[in-house]
Amino acid sequence: MSLTVNIRAKHLSVSFLGAQPPLPPEPLTVISTIDLRQGDIWPRTRIAADGTHLSPDDTTTPHVAVIDHTTGLMWAVESLGDPTDSDTGLDHAASEERCAELRLLGFDDWRLPTRAELVGLVDDTRHEPAIDTALFPRVKPRWHWTSTPAAWSSASAWLVYFYDGYVNYDLRRYSLGFALAVRRAGQ
Repeated sequence: MSLTVNIRAKHLSVSFLGAQPPLPPEPLTVISTIDLRQGDIWPRTRIAADGTHLSPDDTTTPHVAVIDHTTGLMWAVESLGDPTDSDTGLDHAASEERCAELRLLGFDDWRLPTRAELVGLVDDTRHEPAIDTALFPRVKPRWHWTSTPAAWSSASAWLVYFYDGYVNYDLRRYSLGFALAVRRAGQ
């Protein structure tokens, strides 16, 4: 069997495919732990409005985007809602349109994230919002649309609630949510 390692937030699971190694006679003890979001293990780069890649030590310069080098995605760091009232969400089609119209850092290929992409930003150790606010300082603790339709109805799509990280689906046409724009970095 080959070794498979899945890492999400601070949780680690290991499964063996093939021949199972012998079990130890007593439970395993964790000798040390690491924070998977620090240093080169979980590299994310904050980007200023002028395109400058900020040093990890620079926590005072405002940034407009984050590159997650693990996933290859570039994220806008602000929730997009109604352009006339930033506290009001949009239906799914308007959220897709806000992302497509976004011109940030000279890029014009912004889109709504998939459910898996957006859920990957949830930080289970935080709430209100359930996201790392050092990286995403302007994400509202509200519902955010994904591009993923509900399997049983194309009239519904998945959303992530950044108040507590809850994931649910709702009607695209009648429900309101915000957008968190994403694009493939390096394109």
